[in-house]
Amino acid sequence: MKTQRNRGNQLLNPSLLLVIACSFSSAVLAAPKIYTLDADFASGTLDGVNFDAPNGDQLQLNTVGTTFPVAWIANAGEDTVSKFDTVLNVEVARYRTWFGPAGQAGHFGHLGSAYSGAAPSRTSVDINGNAYVLNRHFSQGTMSAGVVLKILAEGFIDRNGNGRMETSVDTNNDGIIDDSEMLPMADLNGNGIIDENEIQDERIAWAKRVPDGNAAPLRPTGTLGRAMCIGTDGNLWVGLYNDRAYYKVSAADGSTIFGPVSTTPTDGQPNAGSWTPYGCLIDASGTLWSASLGSTLGKITNTQSNAGPYTVSSFGGMSNYGIALGNGKVYLGSGNRQFDPTTNTHSAIPNMAVSTLGIVVDGGGNIIAGSTSIRKVAADGTLQWQAPLQAGGSFSVGIQVDANNDVLQIGFTSAGRVQKYSGTTGAPLGVFAVGNMPYTYSDATGLVARNVTSPTGTWTVVYDGGSAGMAWGSINWNEFLPEETSVQVAYRSADSVAGLTALPYQVATKGAALSNSGRFMQVQARLNGNEQRGSPILFDLTISPLVSACDVNGNQATDSVDVGLVRAAIGQFVLAGDVRDQNNDGVITVNDTRLCALKCSLPRCAIAP
Repeated sequence: MKTQRNRGNQLLNPSLLLVIACSFSSAVLAAPKIYTLDADFASGTLDGVNFDAPNGDQLQLNTVGTTFPVAWIANAGEDTVSKFDTVLNVEVARYRTWFGPAGQAGHFGHLGSAYSGAAPSRTSVDINGNAYVLNRHFSQGTMSAGVVLKILAEGFIDRNGNGRMETSVDTNNDGIIDDSEMLPMADLNGNGIIDENEIQDERIAWAKRVPDGNAAPLRPTGTLGRAMCIGTDGNLWVGLYNDRAYYKVSAADGSTIFGPVSTTPTDGQPNAGSWTPYGCLIDASGTLWSASLGSTLGKITNTQSNAGPYTVSSFGGMSNYGIALGNGKVYLGSGNRQFDPTTNTHSAIPNMAVSTLGIVVDGGGNIIAGSTSIRKVAADGTLQWQAPLQAGGSFSVGIQVDANNDVLQIGFTSAGRVQKYSGTTGAPLGVFAVGNMPYTYSDATGLVARNVTSPTGTWTVVYDGGSAGMAWGSINWNEFLPEETSVQVAYRSADSVAGLTALPYQVATKGAALSNSGRFMQVQARLNGNEQRGSPILFDLTISPLVSACDVNGNQATDSVDVGLVRAAIGQFVLAGDVRDQNNDGVITVNDTRLCALKCSLPRCAIAP
């Protein structure tokens, strides 16, 4: 029994709701739908949340972090990014990050080389599943220092206005995307920039240069986009290697919000000097931590601000390549170091006796690293397992953790291989194809964004209103919110389930009137935790169709008096628009009485004060 909540006013008491539900088909009238029991929550999709509390019948965040069942693998040798399904272990789409294939204007062929051309390598995934990929840009004359592209998880940009989504698809269902299954991209005006009208794949929302977008003069060669991470506000921070600077970039449209932020320290403390950005992650306090491809760990605070001030610090003596966050620490590959922000000191990662480049922390706080072999240790250094490269695999420059907490090792090879291991035992789970020279060691699955930067999980459900064009009235819910936590609800509706995914979600205000329609209503409740992993609790959620008033006596409420007045008029023929004729058939019947009762303003159809 749930006693620790106030559900607020309901549209109708349960017994009356049952009578009406039995009297009318859902195709005629949809009743409010209340989700509150374990079985109700189980009818939706749980992603990072559960209803396993001791008393049950409520949603809260998982204690072991998870993420999306997709990994975004940058293919540095061919200027593409692969969308890899980590459940089916197949590539389901591939997107161009620069002009191609060969024969398209602006194409720069460098197959097999990860250090020429656009050469994407950093990918990040936000809490909604949208992916961002950063081109580094080598040896292309006056090409820009870095180009960021956003790829939508859902929906599309209908650039040709035909109402259909044109995008990369595995048309022959072989689990590998080839050139014919990607949309081409050409530099139509020869300006060396990806312009909006040159993007053909409609999942690609935008492509913008950093720091100046697509409007300013081209940047000199050699600055190199080599770091990208997502902040607590959902916007991006992009680091240019030779410029020794970061820029804050809008996730909405790719415009530069602020920058440059120099990596020269401003904290007035002893430091290791400025550093070259080489991968970054942002913690829940909004602090950016940066690898440097050297011996310096960089730090920028207050990244949630669009204007600063930003305090910059650096700490030396830590050889690094990859970077990971977890357990309140910063972990660095190559040197196998762990940095404690509370003391500003570093030490060896206990028992991480393996050569590393990539490094990651899984949903349970275990550290995984390796290059020619792979090793997993607990936070205290207890060895979980060690595994050699799989047959057909290659040394890696990246380690990722998928939605199952299994491990993906990104093989740096022209054959394009992802090697997968059981997160529990280290047992080999296979070697799978992606694009040429995969080179990804950033937050390619969104694990850090969802569990460290912005602890979050979602529950998503689709409710069938029963009739095409169903008008929806409101969404209400009851929650418990510890400090610095929240529950956010969003919705969309369409006359088919398939039509939902092409639409953006709209944010709901608790109990506020809606203006959308469609037979199927999809609602997503997002639970946002705090920095200490404290979780909000969602007790219940109610989806209500739009019901027009049955205020016969004009007192601004629908109550038992109005129901009685409708009942007294049974048998009368009335003109169109008579409020008593609830089903608009021109005659007052018992059906109108029941429909009016459904719209009572207070529980049990009490008389309004």
